[in-house]
Amino acid sequence: MRILISTWGWRSHFYCLVPVAWALQAAGHEVLVATQPGLAPVVDEAGLVAVPLGPHLDFEAVFTDRIGKVGGSTGDGTPDPDGPAITPDGGVVHMAESWVDDLVAFGRSFRPDLVLWEPFNLAAAVAAAVLDVPGAQVLWGPDHGSTLAWDHEGVFGPMARRFGITSSDVRVAGGLMIDPVPAPLQVPLPVPSLPMRYLPYNGTHVLPPWLREPPSRPRVCVTAGTVAGPGLSERADLADVIRAVADLGADVVVAVAKAHRDALPPMPDTVRVADAPLALRLALPGSAAFVQHGGAGTMMTALVHGVPQLVLPQVGDEHFNAERLLLSGAGLVLEEPDAGSVRDSVAALLDGGPWREAAEQLRDRIHAMPTPAQVVDRLVAYAEGGHP
Repeated sequence: MRILISTWGWRSHFYCLVPVAWALQAAGHEVLVATQPGLAPVVDEAGLVAVPLGPHLDFEAVFTDRIGKVGGSTGDGTPDPDGPAITPDGGVVHMAESWVDDLVAFGRSFRPDLVLWEPFNLAAAVAAAVLDVPGAQVLWGPDHGSTLAWDHEGVFGPMARRFGITSSDVRVAGGLMIDPVPAPLQVPLPVPSLPMRYLPYNGTHVLPPWLREPPSRPRVCVTAGTVAGPGLSERADLADVIRAVADLGADVVVAVAKAHRDALPPMPDTVRVADAPLALRLALPGSAAFVQHGGAGTMMTALVHGVPQLVLPQVGDEHFNAERLLLSGAGLVLEEPDAGSVRDSVAALLDGGPWREAAEQLRDRIHAMPTPAQVVDRLVAYAEGGHP
């Protein structure tokens, strides 16, 4: 089978697609990954074949002024009519329009049997409709997209008409969602779903010597987002958060992007700031708690390891993810944190309590789900007959 995987040119969008791409490729299928040019080396590093399409785009520049166009929901799986929505003037649509022509043209040449894409990749949904082949959305966490209001005609109509179809022919999630999220964390999905175990992929990294032995004191991992700047909130920047956790006598491991790392002042001796990119799947085993910004892949990686979390959401779907985690009982959320509230919250997580138990229960549910290799046959059946 020929499988076209489409992803935005942004690492966190691509990472959720890697395990299923590996599984399909290992099963003997031809897998190509269409993406914007800037991500092609990252796709290559993952052992997959990249197809660079469209112009070079600065993801952060596109969304800096448009981030509110993908925003909050009620958190319970229903759209907030007064909240942000997916609209024709938002960054999501701008991204799609920039490369949908090239994606459709390549699809016509490659003639895939199945198209897979990640949430908010509208160009891929259009391409699958134009090519008239089965499509499926691979979720990276709780489904934020289905909880938002969509101007479906305004978003898809102009793109669809370029290729002689209508907006009603385009299905945002295709006919199937590949869902790695256990039931207590997920919202109701709009189309049939195929459960698949979440396997963390955070890029290619080397296991440092200091992570090869169990910690002598409780370890707390801290990370930050990459879209909304180097702070974890307006009231508590990254350095404040790290110091607050260090005050508890814990070993603190900081896994952040280079720009965040370079901006940090000197830290206490109990703080280790990784001097190179550090995959969370390496840092979280053995951690007693985790402080993070609310990214879906970040949250899911921690849950795979049963680590309770403190979430300090900043933008967009981070608030939604935080709400879902809070409802699951596997962590705490601070919408307006300061150093004191961060310290108190992490102390509560380190003391055990219901958050660790809930995180471990979610871990067990995730590990009970079928692996990507085990869902390949069902994806083949879906591609051949439209039913997984």
